[in-house]
Amino acid sequence: MKLFPIALLAMAATLASCEFVSFEEYEIPPYDGDFSWTRVTAGAQWKNRLDFAAVAYQNKLWIFGGYNPGEMRKDPYYEDVWSSADGKDWELVQADAPWKGRRGHTVTVFDDGTGEALFLAGGFSVDEATGYRQYNNDVWKSTDGATWQRVKERTYHATIDSLDDWFPRMNHAMVSRSEEDHNYLYLIGGSTMLESGSAQYSIKYFSDVWRSSDGIHWENLHSDDYGIRAGHAATVEPATGKIFIQGGIHGVIFEGTNNQTHPLPNWQWLWSSNDGVHWSAENDTASFSQGYLYRSEHQMAFYNNTLYAFPGATNSNQHFHFALSEHVTMWKRTSPGVLTVDSNGSDTDARYSYGFVEFNHRIWILGGDTNAHGPSNDVWYAEIR
Repeated sequence: MKLFPIALLAMAATLASCEFVSFEEYEIPPYDGDFSWTRVTAGAQWKNRLDFAAVAYQNKLWIFGGYNPGEMRKDPYYEDVWSSADGKDWELVQADAPWKGRRGHTVTVFDDGTGEALFLAGGFSVDEATGYRQYNNDVWKSTDGATWQRVKERTYHATIDSLDDWFPRMNHAMVSRSEEDHNYLYLIGGSTMLESGSAQYSIKYFSDVWRSSDGIHWENLHSDDYGIRAGHAATVEPATGKIFIQGGIHGVIFEGTNNQTHPLPNWQWLWSSNDGVHWSAENDTASFSQGYLYRSEHQMAFYNNTLYAFPGATNSNQHFHFALSEHVTMWKRTSPGVLTVDSNGSDTDARYSYGFVEFNHRIWILGGDTNAHGPSNDVWYAEIR
């Protein structure tokens, strides 16, 4: 008996009974959580982009570099710097920064003992003049966003787990915090591609933590294993100085045990550390849908003593789908081990790899890859209702 035609008929009947919504007709539910959202502009003066850095510095919003895959005629890797006092009117501070067109880098406002400055670290860069591209572990410093000094040169080691210097990478996390009356930068995780070796194993993900008081000299903290990852969210709790990370991607696990799909059984949980060395994971498996934790290129922030997680992309091996509610749902941690949904809707559309800044007692979201028309240059802010 041939079952194949019967199976096809059954599938056709099932599909015929379903009501499909086209991509163009799909609408994300409106946001109904703790915040109220305001769109400042649908199109800032800077070009559409994703994978860029953004900070608040000297009472202004700032953005740095990024990537636009929709840029067909010109260089899609940007090396520009823009600033704005209100998110609507932007000033071009530097059109051709010496760190070249770059994506997946971090910029952090940090005081190395000489006053607050901008510190740019790592990322993937492309030299428009030569076409040469590379992963980086250099560090650049600027006090005005226009003039940049390279305080740490790029290095490349034969051993990926060097004890002396962090390996070139992109999509790492960088936070700053004070510890024992000293200010430190903390570099966490990231990914790279080896310059030689088998293509199957050329992409590497990190689970290391490095610390620096000046951006020049770095100390490997030999941290606990929180699971290799890149594109993860990271933030610092203002009241305690505790570092939190969550989500990201880790690639395909070739050598896992028991057919595991993640580096650690609780890899997707919310991880935290008081010192960057010792890490612990927490979750709310009793009442919180675990699908919301499988997220990458998103952001987290503390606001009114509550930890909020903002939209992002999937971290599975599936293609990113803007219509999946897991990507737009905002969730929050109200107390240790207690996670709840803030809203299943979004006023800012589905998006990931956007600029994210806390500025003037507001949460700002800038650009990123969206479900509207790909990379964007819109600007939004949120306030507690």
